[in-house]
Amino acid sequence: MNMQNFLNKNSIFTALIALTVILILVRITPVTVDPVVKLVISKNRVSIGNIYQQRDIEFTREVMVDNLNLLDKSRFSHPKLGNIATYSDDFFVDVDHKISVKQADTYRFLMGSDDGFSLSIDGKLVCEHLGDRPYTVQPCLIFLNEGDHQVHISYFQGFGNSGFTVEFARGDEKPRYFGEDSKSVKF
Repeated sequence: MNMQNFLNKNSIFTALIALTVILILVRITPVTVDPVVKLVISKNRVSIGNIYQQRDIEFTREVMVDNLNLLDKSRFSHPKLGNIATYSDDFFVDVDHKISVKQADTYRFLMGSDDGFSLSIDGKLVCEHLGDRPYTVQPCLIFLNEGDHQVHISYFQGFGNSGFTVEFARGDEKPRYFGEDSKSVKF
């Protein structure tokens, strides 16, 4: 065997080892997203049939997500983080988040839920769906002045399929997921 062939084989072997190491590192590195919106996920001890029913919380955890796009294959699942609830039935999700509105106008919130939700801004109920339902998007309109506003969102998952999305838009702007800055709103 000449030296040229030996170096060629070593180079190929070294490249294969380097590729294997890179693939292992990619596989074991946890997926992360920008921590923009805090979800408080609470597992209820009893079945949930109404967003306002008395809660009997067994376990609560907090999860940070980049936006409220939590619907993947009819499950409460983030596109990058996967299943973030760790249970499939009878849980509540609460979001309290301040937004800064840059332009006073009527804003549209597109509340998508498989089961119930409520949306309040500055303590005023904007819209809600009280009970169970298949995934449906409900438009909710509110006039917001320029400045800071406190948004409170509650969602519940009873049983079966699940999913929760919140989008917003001003005027004819393209809707964005709650957590994504726009020309009109900063998170």
